[in-house]
Amino acid sequence: MKTKVAIRKWLAIALFYVIAVVIRALALRFQDLQADTFMVWLWSWARGIGPCLGAIVTVLVFKREFYCSITGTSIWKSVVSVLLPFAICFFLNRELSFTLLGFIFYSFLEEVGWRGYLQGELKEMNTALRILIIGLMWFFWHIDINFGIGGIIFLAVLLLGTWGIGCIARDTKSLAACACFHTLFNFSNQSGITFTPTVIALYVTVIASWFIIWYVPWEKILSRKG
Repeated sequence: MKTKVAIRKWLAIALFYVIAVVIRALALRFQDLQADTFMVWLWSWARGIGPCLGAIVTVLVFKREFYCSITGTSIWKSVVSVLLPFAICFFLNRELSFTLLGFIFYSFLEEVGWRGYLQGELKEMNTALRILIIGLMWFFWHIDINFGIGGIIFLAVLLLGTWGIGCIARDTKSLAACACFHTLFNFSNQSGITFTPTVIALYVTVIASWFIIWYVPWEKILSRKG
């Protein structure tokens, strides 16, 4: 019986990963055909939709469960986590703030798969092994990677992200929160930001604020005041 359950679980993971990789490959194969700005953005999102669609199909076909929901343990904390960096960015650069929302949406699509589904599927596994498996799957899913020193650094970043965002997923069960932390890397890596002292201070402020939002026991504090 246990063997059948294990086989079913790994077949589900295989289906999820095949869908995620195939969609990623198709998006990368035809990305140069997109001319106008809107289609470029749409195709960029298409690169990240594979893990999301793979997770949804797998959950439906194999009757699996999602590990995280959109807002997790708190709707207001999830909403504030998204609005906080957007509001800060909006006052500094309105155009950049909407670019940030695009990155959050893209990260959300990925997180539905990596944390929303896959982490839950492997939650009973040894922590180090789980991080290694998810990190490697995440790494090879990117397809357009190099295997030099840059690739090694990228793998290290993904393993660190698998551990860090995995902890956020475990504690908050919020895909919105996971997407916000995921966006930190994507936004800085692809939007051409120069890390001046001001930008670094903003990053630190936002990250600290997210931890305060999620890890300070607000319900207990407010109930005592009440």
